[in-house]
Amino acid sequence: MLKIKFKIVAFVLIFASSLSASDLVKIYLNEGLNAVGVAIEKELTSKDFWLKELGNQDVSLGYYDKESYIVVTNKTSKVLKVYSYNDGVLKQEFEQKDVITGLMGDKKEEGDLKTPVGFYELGRKFTPPDGYYGPLAFATSYPNLLDKLQGKTGGGIWIHGYPLDGTRLDEFKTKGCIAFLNDKLERFAKVIEDKKVYVLTEEKDQVLGNKDDIASLFADLFAWKQAWTISDVNAYLNFYDEKDFRRFDKSNFEQFSAMKKAVFSRKEQKNIKFSNIIISPYPNINNEKMYRISFYEDYYTKNYQFRGDKILYVRLDNKGKMKILAEQ
Repeated sequence: MLKIKFKIVAFVLIFASSLSASDLVKIYLNEGLNAVGVAIEKELTSKDFWLKELGNQDVSLGYYDKESYIVVTNKTSKVLKVYSYNDGVLKQEFEQKDVITGLMGDKKEEGDLKTPVGFYELGRKFTPPDGYYGPLAFATSYPNLLDKLQGKTGGGIWIHGYPLDGTRLDEFKTKGCIAFLNDKLERFAKVIEDKKVYVLTEEKDQVLGNKDDIASLFADLFAWKQAWTISDVNAYLNFYDEKDFRRFDKSNFEQFSAMKKAVFSRKEQKNIKFSNIIISPYPNINNEKMYRISFYEDYYTKNYQFRGDKILYVRLDNKGKMKILAEQ
């Protein structure tokens, strides 16, 4: 499994990149250990490095640092599939046809009866408060940050069963949830039991990632990190979508830019590390190339420290460059 850790990356660089062992030794002898780290960080901004690193991994449903399960539902075909992903190997574990989803179109507001199109996390199994939802259910994380910043409302989007009294369901009665027969739901629950599960919901066309996109995103992620580390504010801000970007506090690009310029002007020494990186295709009604990137961030300066999960929602522009739409 690919791990973004110094020793493993250094090993890969020696044997698989443009930097040879002798190159690293020369850098160490002439400039010291810190310079070796700088050389490695630079290599991580190379798309070619990541293409080699990804190798033959199947990233059609995204790259996951740890074993994960992905529930894919297509609202047009009414098919739900479950895939396991482990160390670049994608395997179908479950399929259910004729599932019921809400109305077509992306969910925008509470009560519109639509199933949201996007990428979400799935919570643990619970017993619904009403037998109408079947014997068990799972809640999705709708609305996510991007949904909220786009002004979407509503909630309570579940994967659940049929009413215990035998009542039939239709697309109006699910109220945007995904539902299927109770015996199949019980099997579904066993397949994903105790797993980390994500939910990818498509409207019509199958949404797939590819190695070229994900390699580009890895390279841009580390180039963004490098610009952040050295306080290169222009390079840093170039990774944001000037028109559509919104921060978690709803500030727009202009407000965010002014804040970052003030912070970067201090030229503070920063230590930033990323780990547990996940890059997933993000379904959307406009068929844009969008991805969700999450990672664990260790951030340290003299005056501020942060350790926790970070999420970026990004779009690839017509040159294949990462443009950040939302940041948490």
